[in-house]
Amino acid sequence: MNAVWWSAWWAVFCKEVVDGLRDRRTIVTMLVTGIAMGPIALLLMANYVAGLEEKSAAKTVLVDGIEHAPPLANYFARNGITPKPAPPDYAADIAKGSLQEAVIVVPKDFVAKYESAQTIDVQLLYDDSRNGAQPSIRLADAALRGFSREAGIVRSIARGLSPQLLQAVNVERRNTATPKQQAAFLLFLIPMFGLLGAVIGCLSVALDTTAGERERGSLEPLLMNPSPVSALVVGKWSMVALFGTTVVLLTFGGFAVATHFVTSDKLATLFAFGLPQFVRFAAVAVPFACMIGAVLMLIATFGRTYKEAQTYASYVALVVNFVPLITIFTALTEATWQLFVPALAQQLVMSRILRGDQVGPVDYFIPFATAVVVTIVCLELLARLLRREAIVFGR
Repeated sequence: MNAVWWSAWWAVFCKEVVDGLRDRRTIVTMLVTGIAMGPIALLLMANYVAGLEEKSAAKTVLVDGIEHAPPLANYFARNGITPKPAPPDYAADIAKGSLQEAVIVVPKDFVAKYESAQTIDVQLLYDDSRNGAQPSIRLADAALRGFSREAGIVRSIARGLSPQLLQAVNVERRNTATPKQQAAFLLFLIPMFGLLGAVIGCLSVALDTTAGERERGSLEPLLMNPSPVSALVVGKWSMVALFGTTVVLLTFGGFAVATHFVTSDKLATLFAFGLPQFVRFAAVAVPFACMIGAVLMLIATFGRTYKEAQTYASYVALVVNFVPLITIFTALTEATWQLFVPALAQQLVMSRILRGDQVGPVDYFIPFATAVVVTIVCLELLARLLRREAIVFGR
């Protein structure tokens, strides 16, 4: 690469950056979609989880007929559970969704059956399709199970039986997940929107600098210049990579800022995404953004119009959006081969970083090397395509 090549590259790069910045509506849409959506979604999810935690911490249950069950009321009082009267038409309210809490329905013969050691039919009414009802359902169900277990023990003792006969197995629950690992499940939005930001940042400019110029007829005079085609291709790609990298970094920066606005103290501790995580995420996502830019440019070159190229590029966006869901909603076991799969590798490494797991040099190198190889191959193929008259003049 001589001085002519570098001069041509720099000229094309500057020209493409200026052209890209002129389309202000696209830039604004790209920034708002790529940067704001992720942090906003994170804050909404954090507030939702915080609301569920508040409901769980309140330890209040709705009961219809608590006056018929003094033993149950006594159990609630001893365990810090506050029973509240259910609304008059609670069944209809639960069905309509206006009441998103479980209701314990106590029969009038509760005391009679309790004293005669009979089975008491207590109804727990709820609609588990309502997300807001889950804490209330869990609390009411756990309270009834605890009362039933205690009543069984009392009845066994009254008959001279050992309470251990009712408990053949004692389950000791130990959660080995660290706080970071627990938070990683909630912070899956950061890797997902980081990869999406790479596509959004590159998409419009990659299509415009290839299919857009081909449709407008401005690609022909550019290629007529006595400059190496490879320099023109790399100059265009450098601009696309710059836009993609910028959106990715701003997206991660938006998440870093958003975590400081989490209202729940517990979640604020878990949602730790600061400068160290930002740098490590950037090391993973920036090469991916550069690779996506090259892939989109190659695909868009086959489109005779901007709209046609947009259709082709939408498949790339679909794949990038779908890949993170594989790791989230499937039992896919982590393996070395996944580091060679673009998007999946970045999702895997960023998830490890969030979980606080060990991330070695190989975990960074393999995705980086894969991105470099794919980028070089795409740029080489793109340069060959632009030397074909059927591509340049085939409008």
